[in-house]
Amino acid sequence: MKWLQLILNAFLKYQQGRSLMPKNTESLIGLLISILVIIIAVANGIAIGYALIVVWCIMAYVFYRKGYQPKELLNLSWTGAKTSIVVMQIFLLIGWLIAMWQAAGIIPMIIATGIDLINPSLFIACAFLLTAIVSMVLGTAFGTVGTMGIVLITMARAGNIPEDIVAGAIIAGAYFGNRNGPLSSSASLVAALTHTKVPTNIPIMFKDGLLALVISTVLYLLLSQWFPLNYTNSLLPDTIHFVFNIDWILWIPVIIVIGLLPLKVSIRWPIGLSALAAAILAYTNQGATLSELGWYTLTGFELPHYNPLADIIHGGGLQTMFIPTLSIFMATAISGMLEGVGFWNDVRQLLERAKTRSDVFAANVGLALLTGAVGCSQAIAVVMTHSIMRITYAQRGIQDEDVMLDFENSGIVISALLPWNIAAYVPVVMMGTSTAGYVPFAFFLYLVPLLYWLRLRKQDQPIIR
Repeated sequence: MKWLQLILNAFLKYQQGRSLMPKNTESLIGLLISILVIIIAVANGIAIGYALIVVWCIMAYVFYRKGYQPKELLNLSWTGAKTSIVVMQIFLLIGWLIAMWQAAGIIPMIIATGIDLINPSLFIACAFLLTAIVSMVLGTAFGTVGTMGIVLITMARAGNIPEDIVAGAIIAGAYFGNRNGPLSSSASLVAALTHTKVPTNIPIMFKDGLLALVISTVLYLLLSQWFPLNYTNSLLPDTIHFVFNIDWILWIPVIIVIGLLPLKVSIRWPIGLSALAAAILAYTNQGATLSELGWYTLTGFELPHYNPLADIIHGGGLQTMFIPTLSIFMATAISGMLEGVGFWNDVRQLLERAKTRSDVFAANVGLALLTGAVGCSQAIAVVMTHSIMRITYAQRGIQDEDVMLDFENSGIVISALLPWNIAAYVPVVMMGTSTAGYVPFAFFLYLVPLLYWLRLRKQDQPIIR
């Protein structure tokens, strides 16, 4: 009967709020359940923002059970969430920009120009390289996808190419520049964390990622041959010119973005001014009324259903950015709560098992996947992983430039492979493509960490501390 007594004692202690489980087991279970909730939401097409509300409730309950008061958890969450306010503003501005570029005829104009300039059998490779170049210049993956990416995915729809393939090429190209661009905020973030300098890091990063760039380009060239642009309506450029009043003045909002983004001003200014200029052009050139512009701003641009371009030219609006905005708010709230309660402290103990240089990088990748999955943000994945691993790198005497490469080749690119992470979720929402279908075709994003790990593995020696 001794086993019955043990069960009874366990039940009584549980009723008193004292779990028999080890100290951190409840937190781990809560984390695993949270990740499962996110995966189920993605698999069933449930908005990630709503899933993150459930995740916050799960983790808050876990920490409440561990003795934290609700007010304390709310304060920790708000400390994290308020850091997302600027990013939320940018998301809303991008939604406005896309709608106004559509209404003004800017995106249709670029499509008509691109049809004449891009070889149909090279389109997917061009999509990758063009977004890579633009993101290098602009320094922003979101800005690149919200401008060039929207144009390219619209051309893909018109040309009957599988959207997921082109979306993968666009996102991979956008994060090539996000990783390597001199104006990239993520490059600046990693440089600040690793005590290095962006101008010094760029040649190192480019050289390190060159093989991944070449292999990715070759793969996209092959896919371009298998899936060329195929315009069933060869009169598409003429149709665009018939529906929209195409004029050289439509290039002004594009020039505003290209001209202002490289300057050291908040990204909100070039996006907002370009959207405003496009709204004026939509009113003066395309005959849109103020009430129509207001409606487009809220719900996105759309043409009448009988218009031959209705299925091609559409999108944008503040409404499409609601879920991404909610997602980043909840993601940073969860991150603030986890950091505030010291959730990641015990994870550091696991790093003691990393004996070689490639093991340390593999641990970085694993943590980036975990923090990126839970925090749902590229910045959170990098900052949290660095917070956990900085002592490990210092103890092993790894040089700052090597630490920089580890983070550029892990959290920066891996975050965009997690469909529920803001780094991936916002681009697919802007393009209107499937949530996870792009992942197999974003070659550059997983070739970079894989090839880097293989190189470290080849050079491996035990690290002497």
